[in-house]
Amino acid sequence: MKGSSGEGASVKGSSGEGASVKGSSGEEISVEVLWADTTLDIHLGGMVLVEDHIYGSNWYHNRDGSWCCLDWNTGELKYETHWINKGSVIFADGLLYCYEEKRGTMALVEPTPREFRILSSFETALGSGPAWSHPVIHDGVLYVRRGNALMAYDISAEEAAD
Repeated sequence: MKGSSGEGASVKGSSGEGASVKGSSGEEISVEVLWADTTLDIHLGGMVLVEDHIYGSNWYHNRDGSWCCLDWNTGELKYETHWINKGSVIFADGLLYCYEEKRGTMALVEPTPREFRILSSFETALGSGPAWSHPVIHDGVLYVRRGNALMAYDISAEEAAD
């Protein structure tokens, strides 16, 4: 993964350890920790890099967590917002798709470091139990699994017929 400086970098985040960025440059390989943060402590939902910001959810314990944004270059926490629960996140078509694990609620979120700004949200129509699967988008269709149910939502930007 390349940061804005163009140097190679890797990001690590896992439950109990927080997040860190390691970078390398030049022909000789040397690695140093560029920054570390314990706020974005990923449980199972991953994180995404959009422009120069990392978005994901953390966890306080197995039943709760918040949604976070960190500056890619400095590790500075931009926000930590509680919304229902922790979950998984993907990025497509200029939006964050945040899928929380408690009720199976999907939110479309504006990727801004200023705030966790939900543009719209819905609860998945089928399935039960924790929503631990990562959503997938392919050819304008959002695929979401919860328990034994797989749902497909048309999210293509085609205009409705008049």
